[in-house]
Amino acid sequence: MHHSLLTNIILLLSLFHTAVIAAPKTYAAVLAVRQTSAPTDTQCLDYARTANLSTIGANSTYRSAFLQASRVGTIINGRMLDAAILKLPALTGNEALNQACGNLTTVAFTEAERNFTMGIVAQFSGLVGNPQTIKAGPELVPIMGLIVFIFGGVWSFMP
Repeated sequence: MHHSLLTNIILLLSLFHTAVIAAPKTYAAVLAVRQTSAPTDTQCLDYARTANLSTIGANSTYRSAFLQASRVGTIINGRMLDAAILKLPALTGNEALNQACGNLTTVAFTEAERNFTMGIVAQFSGLVGNPQTIKAGPELVPIMGLIVFIFGGVWSFMP
């Protein structure tokens, strides 16, 4: 029977893979520590989300960029942003929530401004400039030449 070098390498790799999978007890403690996360307060998460959406909804520049980038639709997103604007005053007036979570409204204002300078609004990035602009540069000449050549060739050989 003839064995090549590639066959021997694949056999060794499969044995190594089996040995690693067969001994999960050595890695279980490391994975258990890595997969635990700190508990988060749902009220703080709701407050942060509401503050971020309210900041985006109250600023016309952020709002228009958000509505343009979102694929959900302007009516649904507009209602979501308006609801966040209406919900925020009750959250900022809650002293216990502000002591537990911090003043997330000011954090949302400063971070929204910083993110927008980098072209980010909410989860959408790359919003600097108009994304629907038409690019017309020197690369257009060979593209148009190729199009004229293809169509010209087809039209010249038509009966």
